[in-house]
Amino acid sequence: MAEDIKNQEEMTEDEEIMVLVDDNGEEVEFHHIATLDYKDDWYIYLQPVELGEMDEDEMLIFKIESYEEGNDVFMPVEDEELLQKLYEEYLKECDAQEGEE
Repeated sequence: MAEDIKNQEEMTEDEEIMVLVDDNGEEVEFHHIATLDYKDDWYIYLQPVELGEMDEDEMLIFKIESYEEGNDVFMPVEDEELLQKLYEEYLKECDAQEGEE
C-alpha cells in the first residue's frame, strides 16, 4: 500500500505526522522522519504510524516531484543502490545534527 502513496494532503497539528492519500483514496498517516536534498532532487523519509509488517527501525523513502498544479507527488524509490545512498545520506545528516548539539 505504501508504494501507492501519491499526494500530501495536509499536515496535522503535530507537525511530525503527515496524512497522505494513496491511489485508492485512502488516508494513511506517516511519521515525517526527514526531507533531504540529494544530487539536486528532494527525498522524503517516512514511517507509517501503523507499522503493519514493518519493523520500528524501517522507513520508506520517496522522491518528491512537483507538478504544475503545485501538488507534490511522492514517488517510491525502488532502485536498491539509490536507496542505500539515500540511507547513507540520512545517516550523515543525523551525525551532523548530533555534532551541532
